[in-house]
Order: sequence, then structure tokens, then C-alpha cells
Amino acid sequence: MLNNEAVCAYKEFYQGETCDTETRETYVGIYSGSPVTTIEGIDYTGSRTDYSVVKNGGDIAKFKISTTDTSNTTVFFCKLTSDSDFVIESVDAADDVTISGSGTISTTSFRMSGTISQNQRGQTITGTFVINAQQ
Repeated sequence: MLNNEAVCAYKEFYQGETCDTETRETYVGIYSGSPVTTIEGIDYTGSRTDYSVVKNGGDIAKFKISTTDTSNTTVFFCKLTSDSDFVIESVDAADDVTISGSGTISTTSFRMSGTISQNQRGQTITGTFVINAQQ
């Protein structure tokens, strides 16, 4: 039975035989993947990047995803909406960058996608992004 659903159904975002394991705890780790940003129909694939997934505070549904590259300080603050789906609640990114989206996560991979916009020289550039990463 997936995540002991019958027993843990009343205890959201917990799993295990006695429902004492936080679901988000099972996702903590380092994942590796390449981001793809699409602007005006052109795909820009970033270099392979390691992403760290960690718990975020006391809310059982919250976790954050960030790169392990110190030159990229983008942090995605995420919230589970089910045991495997999440939304990006907010993002710490470079000035004038706005990111929104959602994704799925498992113990072996995550995928998130959404929109990204940036104000450059008084013009707003908007596109989409996808990050597929595996542990």
C-alpha cells in the first residue's frame, strides 16, 4: 500500500508503518539536472547543476530547493499539495526576476516548471522553465 495510505490518511504528509516519517524528509538530498529556459520559442539549456532539497522550517509541507553552486543563489521555497506534488510559493532570485510554478517530487527525482520574467533595460522578458533532476 503506497505510503500506508489507509493508516496514514488522517495524518497528512506522514508515512511509514506507524506514520512517523515526514514525507518531505524522504526527499532530502542532492539531485542533479539541467535547467531549460524557453524564451520566444528558443530553448536555452543550462549546464548540469546539483540541487539541494532540504526541509524548510516547522511546517510539515514545506521544503526548499537550491543549487549547490555558490555563484547561483536562487532558492525555490516549495509547499507540498499532495505526497508528490508541490507549488513554488516564493523564490529568492536575482533582482527583477519573478518565478512561479509547480512540480512533482519523489525519492529519486523532481521536476518543476513554470514561468520566469525579468526586467532588462526597461523591457520585461518572459519565458518558461523546466528543471528535471535525479538523485
